[in-house]
Amino acid sequence: MSIETRNRILVELQSISDLPTLPSVFLKLMRLMRDPNLQIKDISKVVESDPAISMKVLRLVNSSFYGLSRSIDSVHQAVVLLGSSNLKNIVISISIFKSLSDVDKEGGFDRAAFWLHSIGCGTAARYLEKRLGLGSQEEAFIGGITHDIGKVILDKYFNDEFYAALKFSSENKVSIYRAEMELLGTSHAEVGAHIAGQWQLPQKFVDIIAQHHKFDPESENAKQVALIIISDRLVRKFRIGSGGGNFIPKVAPIVWETLGITEDSLSECEEELKAEVEASKDILGEMLK
Repeated sequence: MSIETRNRILVELQSISDLPTLPSVFLKLMRLMRDPNLQIKDISKVVESDPAISMKVLRLVNSSFYGLSRSIDSVHQAVVLLGSSNLKNIVISISIFKSLSDVDKEGGFDRAAFWLHSIGCGTAARYLEKRLGLGSQEEAFIGGITHDIGKVILDKYFNDEFYAALKFSSENKVSIYRAEMELLGTSHAEVGAHIAGQWQLPQKFVDIIAQHHKFDPESENAKQVALIIISDRLVRKFRIGSGGGNFIPKVAPIVWETLGITEDSLSECEEELKAEVEASKDILGEMLK
């Protein structure tokens, strides 16, 4: 039955006409970022072409999340101060929130708690990335907030099946992913990766979404995926928001080994990390305004 259900879901997913799309400013910016002769004024012009996105960018840049010493009054100033890559990632974050927060909230899935969990996961990933020096803190943040986006799609378009998985997860004390695979033959990871591919998100984020429950240490982006797996567990442990259930997954040894850390090694910074994740609740308001 689960194979039939999986096939039906994936086929229907291809034919849904009102799947959420990212704002055109996102796609324009992604194309622009491939230009070797890119100039700051070009980036500013594209972002400013969407007043709603521009306003959200300035709100976020001026929030406590960035802790800047002075107020930023224009997108141009934001690019100069943060750099074009960071601004691109801010626009990705805002675009995803804008697209998915507009999706109807008719199901029984607590969307506010979900976004709080996602923001918390992104913040934890950003914090850990800074300590570990793996790459971009902003990319770590995006990885955290996007890893579970498939749940929103399942909740909206396949609500009966998703609700059954949530119920199975709660009653049997297993992860939502395991419940989905048991009942549906597919998962929010597979569905989310499909949407991320349609959105033309960078491959790094597609891999994070696809592999955060099926870790592949040989993957090109294995360290980034491992970072999100650990961040997700920490946020669940801190009970920041909800990914749809109270199950706290164990992290396989290979995940810790991929990052070169142990769970015990995080104990010394756990209180600081928890405080930063708690403070990230304010970001949710900025993103959803």
